[in-house]
Amino acid sequence: MRDPFVPGLGYPSPAHELWALVVESFGDWEKRLNEAAAAAGLSPVSAWALVQLDPNHPLSQKDLAARTHCTPSTVVDPTDRLEAGRLVMRQPNPSDRRVNVLVVTAKGKQVRTALIRRLFEPPEAFRRLPPGEQTRFRNVMLAAVAGSPKA
Repeated sequence: MRDPFVPGLGYPSPAHELWALVVESFGDWEKRLNEAAAAAGLSPVSAWALVQLDPNHPLSQKDLAARTHCTPSTVVDPTDRLEAGRLVMRQPNPSDRRVNVLVVTAKGKQVRTALIRRLFEPPEAFRRLPPGEQTRFRNVMLAAVAGSPKA
């Protein structure tokens, strides 16, 4: 960890220090997202929107907005760009034709796969941990995020 991560910060609890370490571990995330998006010819926002679309389960823009924790109007521009790049298509929802869903195209699946491969390649610091420690860390993070430990 850079010293000091936050100048003058004292940790009032182990949870505070743990959170600072988690935040520090994401130091490369923005750079990684920007580079992966640029390699795909996308903005970071459009790239992340594509990553969040499941090719096997089309989503409405409203559901994509909920998934990405933003307002529905915020996903219009990235969705328009994905559609212009022929990575997604808008189609009527078979169960409610008043709503369009976003369908990932064959080209979109390829780009999405490349993005995911690049974005979720573990950092070297995580790969250096022994397998047992990786499993233990994963279990602790699952418990923290999901509220229940996984074996």
